[in-house]
Amino acid sequence: MATSSEVKAGLDEISAMIKASRQRLVSSKAMIGTQETNLKAIPTRFSEVLSTIDGYGTTDVFEALCKAELAKMTAEFLALVADATEAVTDLGKRTEF
Repeated sequence: MATSSEVKAGLDEISAMIKASRQRLVSSKAMIGTQETNLKAIPTRFSEVLSTIDGYGTTDVFEALCKAELAKMTAEFLALVADATEAVTDLGKRTEF
């Protein structure tokens, strides 16, 4: 059985862990929101590059490779944006941590 001082020390440690976790969650919420915004800016920021690739054909090796890479990146991008949006939405339901 723990002594009174061990119990008090344990409660202090629990409190410190909860406080640290709360601070990290608040910080994470802000960081996820920022990254969601950054991701959503990609199509606008790189619109000229994306438009150029959209005009490429598939007979030229370079153009075909660019189209293939963009297709792979687009799938990854869409999944990541969806995950980020879901995380922001879920965390947004929490008014405070």
